[in-house]
Amino acid sequence: MMQNKSVDFYSNINPLVGLSAKAMRLYVAFEVFRSQTDAQDKPEWFLTPNRDEILGKIGLSKTDIDTGISELIAAKLLEIQSKNSDQWYCLK
Repeated sequence: MMQNKSVDFYSNINPLVGLSAKAMRLYVAFEVFRSQTDAQDKPEWFLTPNRDEILGKIGLSKTDIDTGISELIAAKLLEIQSKNSDQWYCLK
Protein backbone atom coordinates (compact mmCIF):
# COMPACT_ATOMS: atom_id res chain seq x y z
CA MET A 1 0.00 0.00 0.00
CA MET A 2 1.34 3.42 -0.97
CA GLN A 3 1.75 6.02 1.78
CA ASN A 4 0.83 9.65 1.30
CA LYS A 5 3.97 11.77 1.42
CA SER A 6 3.99 15.21 2.99
CA VAL A 7 4.82 18.44 1.19
CA ASP A 8 8.01 18.52 3.27
CA PHE A 9 9.08 15.19 1.79
CA TYR A 10 8.70 16.48 -1.76
CA SER A 11 10.20 19.89 -0.99
CA ASN A 12 13.37 18.12 0.13
CA ILE A 13 13.56 16.63 -3.37
CA ASN A 14 12.52 19.81 -5.21
CA PRO A 15 12.42 23.07 -3.21
CA LEU A 16 9.89 24.59 -5.63
CA VAL A 17 7.26 22.24 -4.16
CA GLY A 18 5.38 23.95 -1.39
CA LEU A 19 5.94 27.52 -2.55
CA SER A 20 2.91 29.74 -2.87
CA ALA A 21 1.66 30.55 -6.36
CA LYS A 22 2.90 34.13 -6.02
CA ALA A 23 6.37 32.99 -4.95
CA MET A 24 6.44 30.70 -8.00
CA ARG A 25 5.47 33.64 -10.25
CA LEU A 26 8.22 35.72 -8.66
CA TYR A 27 10.75 32.92 -9.24
CA VAL A 28 9.80 32.76 -12.93
CA ALA A 29 9.95 36.56 -13.21
CA PHE A 30 13.43 36.52 -11.68
CA GLU A 31 14.41 33.92 -14.31
CA VAL A 32 13.43 36.50 -16.94
CA PHE A 33 15.44 39.23 -15.20
CA ARG A 34 18.42 36.87 -15.05
CA SER A 35 18.19 36.06 -18.75
CA GLN A 36 18.23 39.79 -19.56
CA THR A 37 21.37 40.55 -17.54
CA ASP A 38 24.75 40.55 -19.19
CA ALA A 39 27.07 40.10 -16.21
CA GLN A 40 30.36 38.87 -17.58
CA ASP A 41 32.21 38.26 -14.33
CA LYS A 42 29.41 36.45 -12.42
CA PRO A 43 26.61 35.43 -14.81
CA GLU A 44 24.57 33.79 -12.03
CA TRP A 45 24.06 37.21 -10.36
CA PHE A 46 21.66 39.74 -11.83
CA LEU A 47 20.03 43.10 -11.16
CA THR A 48 16.30 43.80 -11.31
CA PRO A 49 15.92 47.33 -12.66
CA ASN A 50 12.51 48.83 -11.87
CA ARG A 51 11.67 45.58 -10.07
CA ASP A 52 8.51 46.66 -8.26
CA GLU A 53 7.10 48.51 -11.27
CA ILE A 54 7.67 45.60 -13.66
CA LEU A 55 6.43 42.96 -11.23
CA GLY A 56 3.37 45.10 -10.50
CA LYS A 57 2.43 44.74 -14.17
CA ILE A 58 2.10 40.99 -13.68
CA GLY A 59 -0.07 41.43 -10.62
CA LEU A 60 2.44 41.26 -7.77
CA SER A 61 2.07 43.90 -5.06
CA LYS A 62 4.97 45.13 -2.94
CA THR A 63 3.76 42.81 -0.16
CA ASP A 64 3.60 39.87 -2.61
CA ILE A 65 7.17 40.61 -3.72
CA ASP A 66 8.50 40.87 -0.16
CA THR A 67 6.68 37.69 0.92
CA GLY A 68 7.80 35.84 -2.21
CA ILE A 69 11.42 36.87 -1.66
CA SER A 70 11.21 35.62 1.93
CA GLU A 71 9.79 32.28 0.74
CA LEU A 72 12.47 31.89 -1.92
CA ILE A 73 15.24 32.67 0.56
CA ALA A 74 13.77 30.23 3.11
CA ALA A 75 13.64 27.53 0.40
CA LYS A 76 17.30 28.31 -0.41
CA LEU A 77 16.33 29.26 -3.97
CA LEU A 78 17.40 32.90 -3.80
CA GLU A 79 20.36 34.80 -2.43
CA ILE A 80 20.61 38.60 -2.27
CA GLN A 81 23.70 40.79 -1.93
CA SER A 82 23.92 44.57 -1.75
CA LYS A 83 26.67 46.29 -3.71
CA ASN A 84 26.93 50.04 -4.24
CA SER A 85 23.30 50.55 -3.12
CA ASP A 86 22.12 47.96 -5.69
CA GLN A 87 20.59 44.64 -4.77
CA TRP A 88 22.00 41.69 -6.73
CA TYR A 89 20.05 38.44 -6.90
CA CYS A 90 21.16 34.87 -7.49
CA LEU A 91 18.69 32.05 -8.19
CA LYS A 92 19.67 28.57 -7.14
